[in-house]
Amino acid sequence: MVKRVTKSISNRSKNNRSVSDLPNIDNHAFQKPRRRTFRPGLKIRTKLLLLILSLLAIPYMGYDSVRRMEKFLLEGQMEALKLTSEGIATLLKDRANLFSDAEGIPEFLIPTQQLPQQLIEAIPFEAPINEWSSALNNLIDYTGGQFFECDLSYEPNSFSVRFGAGVYESFYYAVFEITDDIVILRDLDRLSLDRNDSLRLTIAKQDGAIHRYLFTAAESGRMSIYAMKEDWRYTVTGDPIREIVAELVPISSGYAIKIRAPLTIINQARQITFEAIDVDDQTSLNIESLISTAPDISQYAIGRVRLISPELARLIEPLYLSASQITIWDRDFQLRAETGTIVPDDYRTILSFDGQTMGWDRFRSSLQRIGGRILRSPLIDPDEYPDESSREDQRLLSQIFDTGISIAEPRRYGDARIIAAGHPVWLEDEVIGSILIKQSGNKILSLKSDTLRRFTLLFLGVFLFLTLTILVFTFRLTYRVSSLQKETEHAATPEGRLRKTLIQSSTRSTDEIGDLSRAISQMLQNLSQYTQYLERLPDTLAHEMHNPLNVVNSSLQNLERNNSELRSNGYMERARNGILRLQNILTSLTEAANLKDGLESEINQREYFDLVKLVRGCVDGYQSIHPSFRLVCDSPAGQLRLYGSEDHIAQMLDKLVDNAVAFGNQDGDILLKLQGQNQGVEISVTNWGSILPSDIVNRLFDPMVSSSKDARRTHLGLGLYIVRIIAEFHGGKVVARNLPSMDGVTFTVILPV
Repeated sequence: MVKRVTKSISNRSKNNRSVSDLPNIDNHAFQKPRRRTFRPGLKIRTKLLLLILSLLAIPYMGYDSVRRMEKFLLEGQMEALKLTSEGIATLLKDRANLFSDAEGIPEFLIPTQQLPQQLIEAIPFEAPINEWSSALNNLIDYTGGQFFECDLSYEPNSFSVRFGAGVYESFYYAVFEITDDIVILRDLDRLSLDRNDSLRLTIAKQDGAIHRYLFTAAESGRMSIYAMKEDWRYTVTGDPIREIVAELVPISSGYAIKIRAPLTIINQARQITFEAIDVDDQTSLNIESLISTAPDISQYAIGRVRLISPELARLIEPLYLSASQITIWDRDFQLRAETGTIVPDDYRTILSFDGQTMGWDRFRSSLQRIGGRILRSPLIDPDEYPDESSREDQRLLSQIFDTGISIAEPRRYGDARIIAAGHPVWLEDEVIGSILIKQSGNKILSLKSDTLRRFTLLFLGVFLFLTLTILVFTFRLTYRVSSLQKETEHAATPEGRLRKTLIQSSTRSTDEIGDLSRAISQMLQNLSQYTQYLERLPDTLAHEMHNPLNVVNSSLQNLERNNSELRSNGYMERARNGILRLQNILTSLTEAANLKDGLESEINQREYFDLVKLVRGCVDGYQSIHPSFRLVCDSPAGQLRLYGSEDHIAQMLDKLVDNAVAFGNQDGDILLKLQGQNQGVEISVTNWGSILPSDIVNRLFDPMVSSSKDARRTHLGLGLYIVRIIAEFHGGKVVARNLPSMDGVTFTVILPV
């Protein structure tokens, strides 16, 4: 006898129901919606629009006036600088001797620190590396924003550089202390020279020519120096450079390189750049990191050379313009004289803060500093001024040399404004140089900043009041919307069953949120009536149809009893099968409809039971019902205790086995496997036969979904839906997948212990 522990839920229909109990969905199933009444009052859109307009009207006129004033003053400053540069150029007109090379003295220009330094004596090349470092005592560490640069993946502990340089008489000295966790030197069997740790030197000449030198070594000691092509892979001639001497010295953190080169190699140099190359992978030999002394030519120019003319320097030294820099350039774009700075002289006074100031003066000074930071006052933000603007300067000089006219232009670096003006220096009919004056426009910007500061104080009071009003309004609005959202979400279960039909939030409000709350309540009431009708429909249909079916079934039995020749009649057999199918349909409908109610009523009746014993008993019963199939049970030898409803677990197994029988191969195997997991158990049912269609695999466990095409069988698609409901009731889940061999299907139920 089959061991069945599934409870019958389909017999809950009441016998006293009649056809008249079915609601008339055309006329009486739903109540007529109540007519919405108009509630006067401001809507949310109107309130927000009024607030926004009030904010926009305050600052517009004031800011527009200040902007026009700034534009007018900057244009006046540009014209004044053009006149000044023209006056200086007039003094230098037809004085060719001031621009001759004989008047020039080479000097090095460094953005913020004197490098290379002037040495008091020569450094012996054979001296130890520590003596080189001591002689060049201003070694500069990598900082990420000063002289060295790299990408975001850079790791200082893996690869970093300290660099120092010096000049004595006719030689240039440089030392590099390179921290490198993996040192890979040159492989002499390779022709390309870009597959090992090395040092690159790039020298850009004033005439546009670029010379590239590579320092490489196969072992510690003297390094080989080659003139390289643009791709840095192959040499130009293949012969090493003899004029430059370099040596690689191992140190505890990696290696050091000391270099001695004649100064003649950097004659007429516009820019000198070193690049340290790091290769870490012995197999791929790809370049992992690169640290350069000039990552961006427009911003960094370490080692730039200028040719200073003392006579020109003396001529422009008495000239003084506040927050201005005056420079004189020759036709070869060489800097011949320079004086002044574009950083205002008085910014340090404003930046200074007396810690001894007390009382109101201290408070006022603090407010001034905070206000300056907020408004980005140019007088208290000197970091915005560029350290290097060679690209913009050379572009402006090129225009002056080409056109021979005076040119002025505004420049912007962050919040700093600079006015640049230039005028050519003529020698008869030829341009031999140019005057370039750069002056900070931040005096004008500071005037604008002061005006805006006073305007801001006025606007700030109004703004704070409006901000507080908006915040209160926003918090109130957010609270109302959140309350409505939470109440609406809790009005129905995830499966769509209604918990409540009336929303309390904002019901009495006259704005859009109140209208929305009332509309949701009306919708929930309509859904509740329709849901109640649908829930009553299966039981009503089952009750009304069971009586006629019983009459037909008893009549067929009487016919067979009184007419024995009808027992083998095909029409009688088909009639009996039809009655059976109708009974199965009614049973499935009522079972699925009442399952959730049954589960909710038994939620406090769950208990621990032995799942292994239950599964084995069910398999024995299934085998007797389906003798044409071979049912195999694979379960552990001991016990697996599960907390839940034993009857519903058995009902779930019934549905899984019924599905396997319906879609499995005739006379095939069905495997039930039970195994324990870390925090639960896993029940799987495998059958060999048809596989899951791809069009329904994602909704297989939804109600009324079936892949059966056999009209002789009843498949409403409720069995797997019941499996899902029972699994979720026990806190688990169910999944289905095709076998890897694509000749069967496995359904797996995972339940917590």
